[in-house]
Amino acid sequence: MRVNDRLATVLCLSIAAVLQSAAAQAQDAGGIEEVVVTAQKRSESAQDVGISITAFTGETLSQKGVLTAEDMAALTPGLVVTQNAATGVPTYTIRGVGFNDYSTAASSTVGLYVDDVSIPYTVASRGAVFDVERVEVLKGPQGDLYGRNTTAGQINFISRRPTKEFESALRLGYGSYQAADLEGYVSGPFSDSAQGRLSVKVTNWGQGWQESVTRPGDKLGKKDVVALRGQVNFDFAEGSSLLLNVHYVKDKSENQAATAYRGTAIGLATDTSLPTIGTPSYSLGDNEAADWSDGIYYPKRDNELKGFSGTLNWDLGAVSLTSITAYDKFTRSEGNDWDGSAIRDSSNLNVTDLKVFSQEVRLASNSDGPLSLIVGGYYSDDKMEEAYNYFMEDSFFSAALGIQTLATRYEQKTKSAAAFGHVEWAFNDQWKLVSGVRFTHEKREFTGCTYDTGDGSLAGALNNIITPFLITPNGLPVPGPVAAGECGVYNDVVGTPNYGEYAVFSDKIGADRVMWKVGVNYEPADDVLLFAGISKGFKSGGFNGANANTHSQIVPYRAETLLSYEAGIKSTLLDRKLRLNASVFFYDYKNKQESDFFVTFVGNIGGIANVPKSEIKGLDFDLTFAPVEGLTLNLGAVYLDAKIKEWSAVSPASAYPNVVLSDQAGRRLGNAPRWQGNAAAEYTWEVGNGLNARVGADYNYRGATSAPNLFQATESFGVANAHVGLAGADQRWEVVATIHNLADEYYYPSAFLGGNGPYVRTLGMPRYYSVSASFKF
Repeated sequence: MRVNDRLATVLCLSIAAVLQSAAAQAQDAGGIEEVVVTAQKRSESAQDVGISITAFTGETLSQKGVLTAEDMAALTPGLVVTQNAATGVPTYTIRGVGFNDYSTAASSTVGLYVDDVSIPYTVASRGAVFDVERVEVLKGPQGDLYGRNTTAGQINFISRRPTKEFESALRLGYGSYQAADLEGYVSGPFSDSAQGRLSVKVTNWGQGWQESVTRPGDKLGKKDVVALRGQVNFDFAEGSSLLLNVHYVKDKSENQAATAYRGTAIGLATDTSLPTIGTPSYSLGDNEAADWSDGIYYPKRDNELKGFSGTLNWDLGAVSLTSITAYDKFTRSEGNDWDGSAIRDSSNLNVTDLKVFSQEVRLASNSDGPLSLIVGGYYSDDKMEEAYNYFMEDSFFSAALGIQTLATRYEQKTKSAAAFGHVEWAFNDQWKLVSGVRFTHEKREFTGCTYDTGDGSLAGALNNIITPFLITPNGLPVPGPVAAGECGVYNDVVGTPNYGEYAVFSDKIGADRVMWKVGVNYEPADDVLLFAGISKGFKSGGFNGANANTHSQIVPYRAETLLSYEAGIKSTLLDRKLRLNASVFFYDYKNKQESDFFVTFVGNIGGIANVPKSEIKGLDFDLTFAPVEGLTLNLGAVYLDAKIKEWSAVSPASAYPNVVLSDQAGRRLGNAPRWQGNAAAEYTWEVGNGLNARVGADYNYRGATSAPNLFQATESFGVANAHVGLAGADQRWEVVATIHNLADEYYYPSAFLGGNGPYVRTLGMPRYYSVSASFKF
């Protein structure tokens, strides 16, 4: 039996079991909370939208201890948030669709939106999650309604809005590692037609949770984050308003250090892929063990996000106009230790300046009839400047070539414009046709080079070793000498300006693509929705913003496309005590953007290539059950069969000028665990004297992952958490105590090559506790 046949059988059996159990008599219970979403740019129940959505209310996120966008992965089967290098750039993957690039210039396959405003670069997504109304995770390409082109899906963060009645709240927390945090808001009217809301979150960890392997007692992991959001809403008339939003995040926390381990300990031939001058700080089996370098190499950040948005909603009678204008500026000076050791094999300091402007205008029909329509346009303009400083005094390249430091500096400008339309037609009481189309025009310009930092080490290696011993003997044009502080990237692309010279790389690419979707919804009974659809998404090409030795390493990679087929069920049964959602899907994935090696004069350096053909088959399952009053059970799982079908990648065994290809057909895609799931249970009851108590636990599992064209992989792991709480009957106050990583599980969400040689892991936190007290006024 084929995999997709098995998945269809499983789905049918699940549906049959639920429909059969619906006939049984359920015990008395209060029912499951309905979550209202705006996934289709209008408010509706998540159960009425014919796409796979995992949605959480702000209360749920607070109870689960979600502090950042990256924390969402523990709650959402199918979502993986990790890193494939120590550069401060998280990688988001949904259902095996992700972009494993550590460059700041990389745009994500997963669309990230805060209050309908796109965050095109994941490096700017690490701000605090606070005072949110809900978070929506949309799975699969959304081919019409979302601004920046993506292939995996979207994560929407929606903040709480100003209220017409005065309200305020405060939450205080304290926990292990001297972790203190404060979160609160004040909201209410200024007048009959104006309201405001001020939200704040402060996080401060006075002690780090990681300890140096070579310097006992030296800790890392302090946090220092301040986040503010101010909103003012003006009501003009019934259904018409203007919402102004200003926000600010300052993050001066310490970054997590990787942990180096001996390659022979996991069956590899050597302890490191390349020899080092110093000895890496090896460790396995200890959650807190890590190591890092001091001075300028210290893992820390000084990041700042400042932004503004204005959202106009204007009721014009038959239609409503929505206009969203936004501007964000993100700056950072961030150090990371890539090799996980006290030696200086590969450390980096990224200085980034990112500016993003966007404008969206759309018209939506107000009719309650069978036909609804949304049409609109979108424009964005962003500019990124970065200095990527790299230090490797103890590396193989320092010993062999004398290269001590590098400085990659680049500028990237991107302009995107789109026109879109979305139509829903309920042609009878049970059937609805959903369709949409979006045309996107995008232009991206890139200029950059890896420079000698002024110490002359890169220039000396290029002039005295690379040119006479590799470039000249192989018949390539002999370049002029590189002086200290100049560009040191050789142009090996025939027919381009400055061919055969060390020169700054400059290029531009464009994209004119159509995305679309079509689907059908069928409601055979109340609270039961069957849906099926086909959608196509694309993600535009781009440039490699990492260190480079040749121009061929930076030439643009092509756009990727994904054609999705999905069918599923959403059901709320047993008098709203049981909710079952499930779907099966198949992705035809073309030209996936993936990490690869490039054979250069100084060795095989990482870059970005395109995987011609991949396929992903899967099952998505989510169950919520309230069998008795006060008890809620949750179970979610995603199964993935994510395989490369065609790709001849560059083998790590290559050495200039000989390129060895490796057939990757049949290998699993990176960050695509075969199984991922979570389970949770919570029971709430009255304890008397006007008090309510609750106790709960959850378990999150992620299967093993692989990395195409590399030997790195993560093992499967599961993490359990437990909490108890006590609240007043009116819910005006509550105290909650939580134990995280209850079993003190040793696990590592990511593993990669530590820059120039060491094998490293980023470890999950050991067992720790937190206590919080919340008050509503």
